[in-house]
Amino acid sequence: MASLEFSKTMAVGEAERLWRLYGFSSPRDLSLEDLAFVRGVLVTEGDLDKMEARLIRQGKRGLIRVKADLPELGRKRFAIGHELGHWELHASISQLFACTDDDMVASYKKSVHEAEANYFASGLLMPGSLFSAQSTGAPFSVKTISELASYFSTSFTATAIRYVDLNSEACAVVASSANTIRWWHGSRDFEDRFWLDARTQLSPNTVAGSIFNGERCTTGPETVDIAEWSERGADEGSSTFIEDCLIMDRYGQVLSLLRLP
Repeated sequence: MASLEFSKTMAVGEAERLWRLYGFSSPRDLSLEDLAFVRGVLVTEGDLDKMEARLIRQGKRGLIRVKADLPELGRKRFAIGHELGHWELHASISQLFACTDDDMVASYKKSVHEAEANYFASGLLMPGSLFSAQSTGAPFSVKTISELASYFSTSFTATAIRYVDLNSEACAVVASSANTIRWWHGSRDFEDRFWLDARTQLSPNTVAGSIFNGERCTTGPETVDIAEWSERGADEGSSTFIEDCLIMDRYGQVLSLLRLP
């Protein structure tokens, strides 16, 4: 756990250092292409096979190539930020990083370097103090995350993960496809108290499960028994989660935002 916390603190701290170094005060100030250029990296777009972005390093110069047909601006910006994370953090590790969609949500156990690049991108696009100022008092909901994503010009998924990382209360974001949990990310308090089993089929009694079963096409915050999601069952203080879902038809996914009432 100490290594994980060190990696996260180091990567986010380095990203936020760049905000101070270049005097950024709002997301409008942050042009990723301009920042990359002054750091020695040229950003281009083009065709890429089976990857979202690639970084090539040669000495003090680098080239980031981003897949041209990424469908969302926020997703493209996160890909650039991710590769900049490799540029700033991993000069001694590799001269080439080719990163897929899975790498953009990589866990620490899967790849420490990909996770560090994700922490860096999150800190660069959504600095902690600014994000907290914008989100204080706002519940973990599709409405809140959508508004924050619009403010920071980030993807809904990256914004939800950042909210979870900065929140002291129990909350989690869960990505599901084909009626199965693909991955999930919880706050420290959530992971201390609950646990979800990735790669397992959704309960039909969850909101996400009912969506995949064709029982609804729209959604809003609903109360769901904790035992329908968590292997650990009911919490001492509550027996339910509030589940709010975003249907992502383009990707065949549903994102569930879970929090305690």
